[in-house]
Amino acid sequence: MTESLSPAGGVFLLGLGAQKAGTTWLHEQLQRRADTDFGVLKEYHVHDARTMPELARFRRIEMSLSQPRSWIQPRSWMRQLFIRQPDLYFDYFAWLLRRPRRKGCSVTLTGDITPSYAALSANTLQLIQSGFRQRSINVRPVFLMRDPIERLISSQRMKQRKLGKRDAASEIAGLRKRVRKGPSLRSDYGRTLENLRHSFGIQKCYLGLYETLFQPETYAQLCAFLGLRYHEPAWDQRVNASDSSTDIPDDLLAELGQSLAADVKAVRQLLPEVDLEQHWPTASRWCR
Repeated sequence: MTESLSPAGGVFLLGLGAQKAGTTWLHEQLQRRADTDFGVLKEYHVHDARTMPELARFRRIEMSLSQPRSWIQPRSWMRQLFIRQPDLYFDYFAWLLRRPRRKGCSVTLTGDITPSYAALSANTLQLIQSGFRQRSINVRPVFLMRDPIERLISSQRMKQRKLGKRDAASEIAGLRKRVRKGPSLRSDYGRTLENLRHSFGIQKCYLGLYETLFQPETYAQLCAFLGLRYHEPAWDQRVNASDSSTDIPDDLLAELGQSLAADVKAVRQLLPEVDLEQHWPTASRWCR
């Protein structure tokens, strides 16, 4: 999963998530470099909006002239343009790689890190690869995974926090409700890994763990994969952190383990060299 420095045409980072697995931190570390340019957004939500009915909301524009807060910002108009004319999406990132810069400053990496891209089909992934290949740009997929039980707990905790419900009882009740809903679009590791295997090939993807992302050796490997020289990131920076001291009942952990067992099995099968017992202790215990 390592590559040489960036090819002449530049590199496009296709970030497929996972949600709550360090993607925002990664984007912030890369975007602050002089040799990268991700444009005006982290999550463009173009390919999911175009191909997935469950995310059709990104295709809608709900605006009222009498309500200024509903007015669409320029970046949202740009997203709508890309959804309706996908060639402009590819042209935009090609432009980011070649637009004039300050003397001595050149950009070799751009990208779109949208966690719901984890649910894109193999066919859609191949179309993305083809669109950039036509512009001589190398696509390098990055998929970061986190202990699926810890990831779901963190995701639900963030939702509860946004609702102003920070107490333990609300957190546990929200988790129970979440489990009853079944797997979400963004959390099926097995499907994502299979679609990457059929479109790019696993060996041409960076498959990393949230649990090891914040380590110099791991981050250096990721930089090399993206064709970048290693720059020290902000290790102490954590984005969207949602730590809690709430004790999750064993019966709920067992339910979570049962619903997420397929994710752990898929990772074990495709990445047998990864020590999940060490890195995912919660899932290793409950996902049987």
